Amino acid sequence: METIANFGDEKLASEALARVKPQLAELQPEQLLQVNLDVQTAASTVLGALPEIRAFRERIVKELPAFDVAAFDRLEDYVLALSAAQAAFQTATAPSDDLEPLAAEGMKLREMLLAEARALSLRGLVDKHKLDNLKGATSRMNIAQDLQALSTVLLDSWSKIQGKTPTTQEDLLTASRIGTRLTRLVGARDQGPAVVAEATDQRLRVFTLMLRTYEEARAAIGYLRRREEDAESIAPTLYPGKGKRRASETEPASPTVPQPATGSAPVSVDKTQPIPVVTPAQIAAANAAAAQKGAPAPKDPFLS
Repeated sequence: METIANFGDEKLASEALARVKPQLAELQPEQLLQVNLDVQTAASTVLGALPEIRAFRERIVKELPAFDVAAFDRLEDYVLALSAAQAAFQTATAPSDDLEPLAAEGMKLREMLLAEARALSLRGLVDKHKLDNLKGATSRMNIAQDLQALSTVLLDSWSKIQGKTPTTQEDLLTASRIGTRLTRLVGARDQGPAVVAEATDQRLRVFTLMLRTYEEARAAIGYLRRREEDAESIAPTLYPGKGKRRASETEPASPTVPQPATGSAPVSVDKTQPIPVVTPAQIAAANAAAAQKGAPAPKDPFLS
């Protein structure tokens, strides 16, 4: 039975990442988007919306012929690939908390095995010349190399020393495992900057592809469902705090005209009524009419 836990399947995600490598390589550095949201939450949102979005594929192809349906069909791979890229990024950037405790455990085990090996060599059960190349130093890599060497030497002589030493085969296998783990951790630390840079670049590329493709799908759904006005419920935004503003918030305010009086409030222009245009002939006619009536000439040129 499949569950939501399958989303975190590393094999599934890594396979998706491998499939989208060609599209990742096509992106130019200036095209990359910064990761500005929670990756796992975004991935969950897209995967949850994907079945309903896919139901519109036929209409998208029919009504939007310029739509990149090939990218649309890879959207699930982009989401799964982003999960893998996020995991690689977190691993590369997380501090290795077990290096120091592991090195301390390895040093203690090396001292014990070295004492046993020297005692056995004095009895002729272990070739003492094989112990000459042990480092004995305290660096992490020296501890790792000595553990591997001691494990090999004692296992090679196991038929001779079995029952004659408190050391067990499990001790020797543990020494080998610690040596391998120390080597891996030290290598990861030394290669840290390069590994982090690679993981960061990969994460940005997959995030860009996923977000760009999903936003294109949202735009297509918005067009197809423009009359029903339910596009947001089908393909929800990954930025819920940045939804569209209401129309009243996007309309520009009414223009104002300057007032001659200092401190007077600006007056909104009534765009429904045109401002009358008065010609010099109209002014002269008005003055003549006023003179015949014995009235003073009007001072306001805007006549009704």
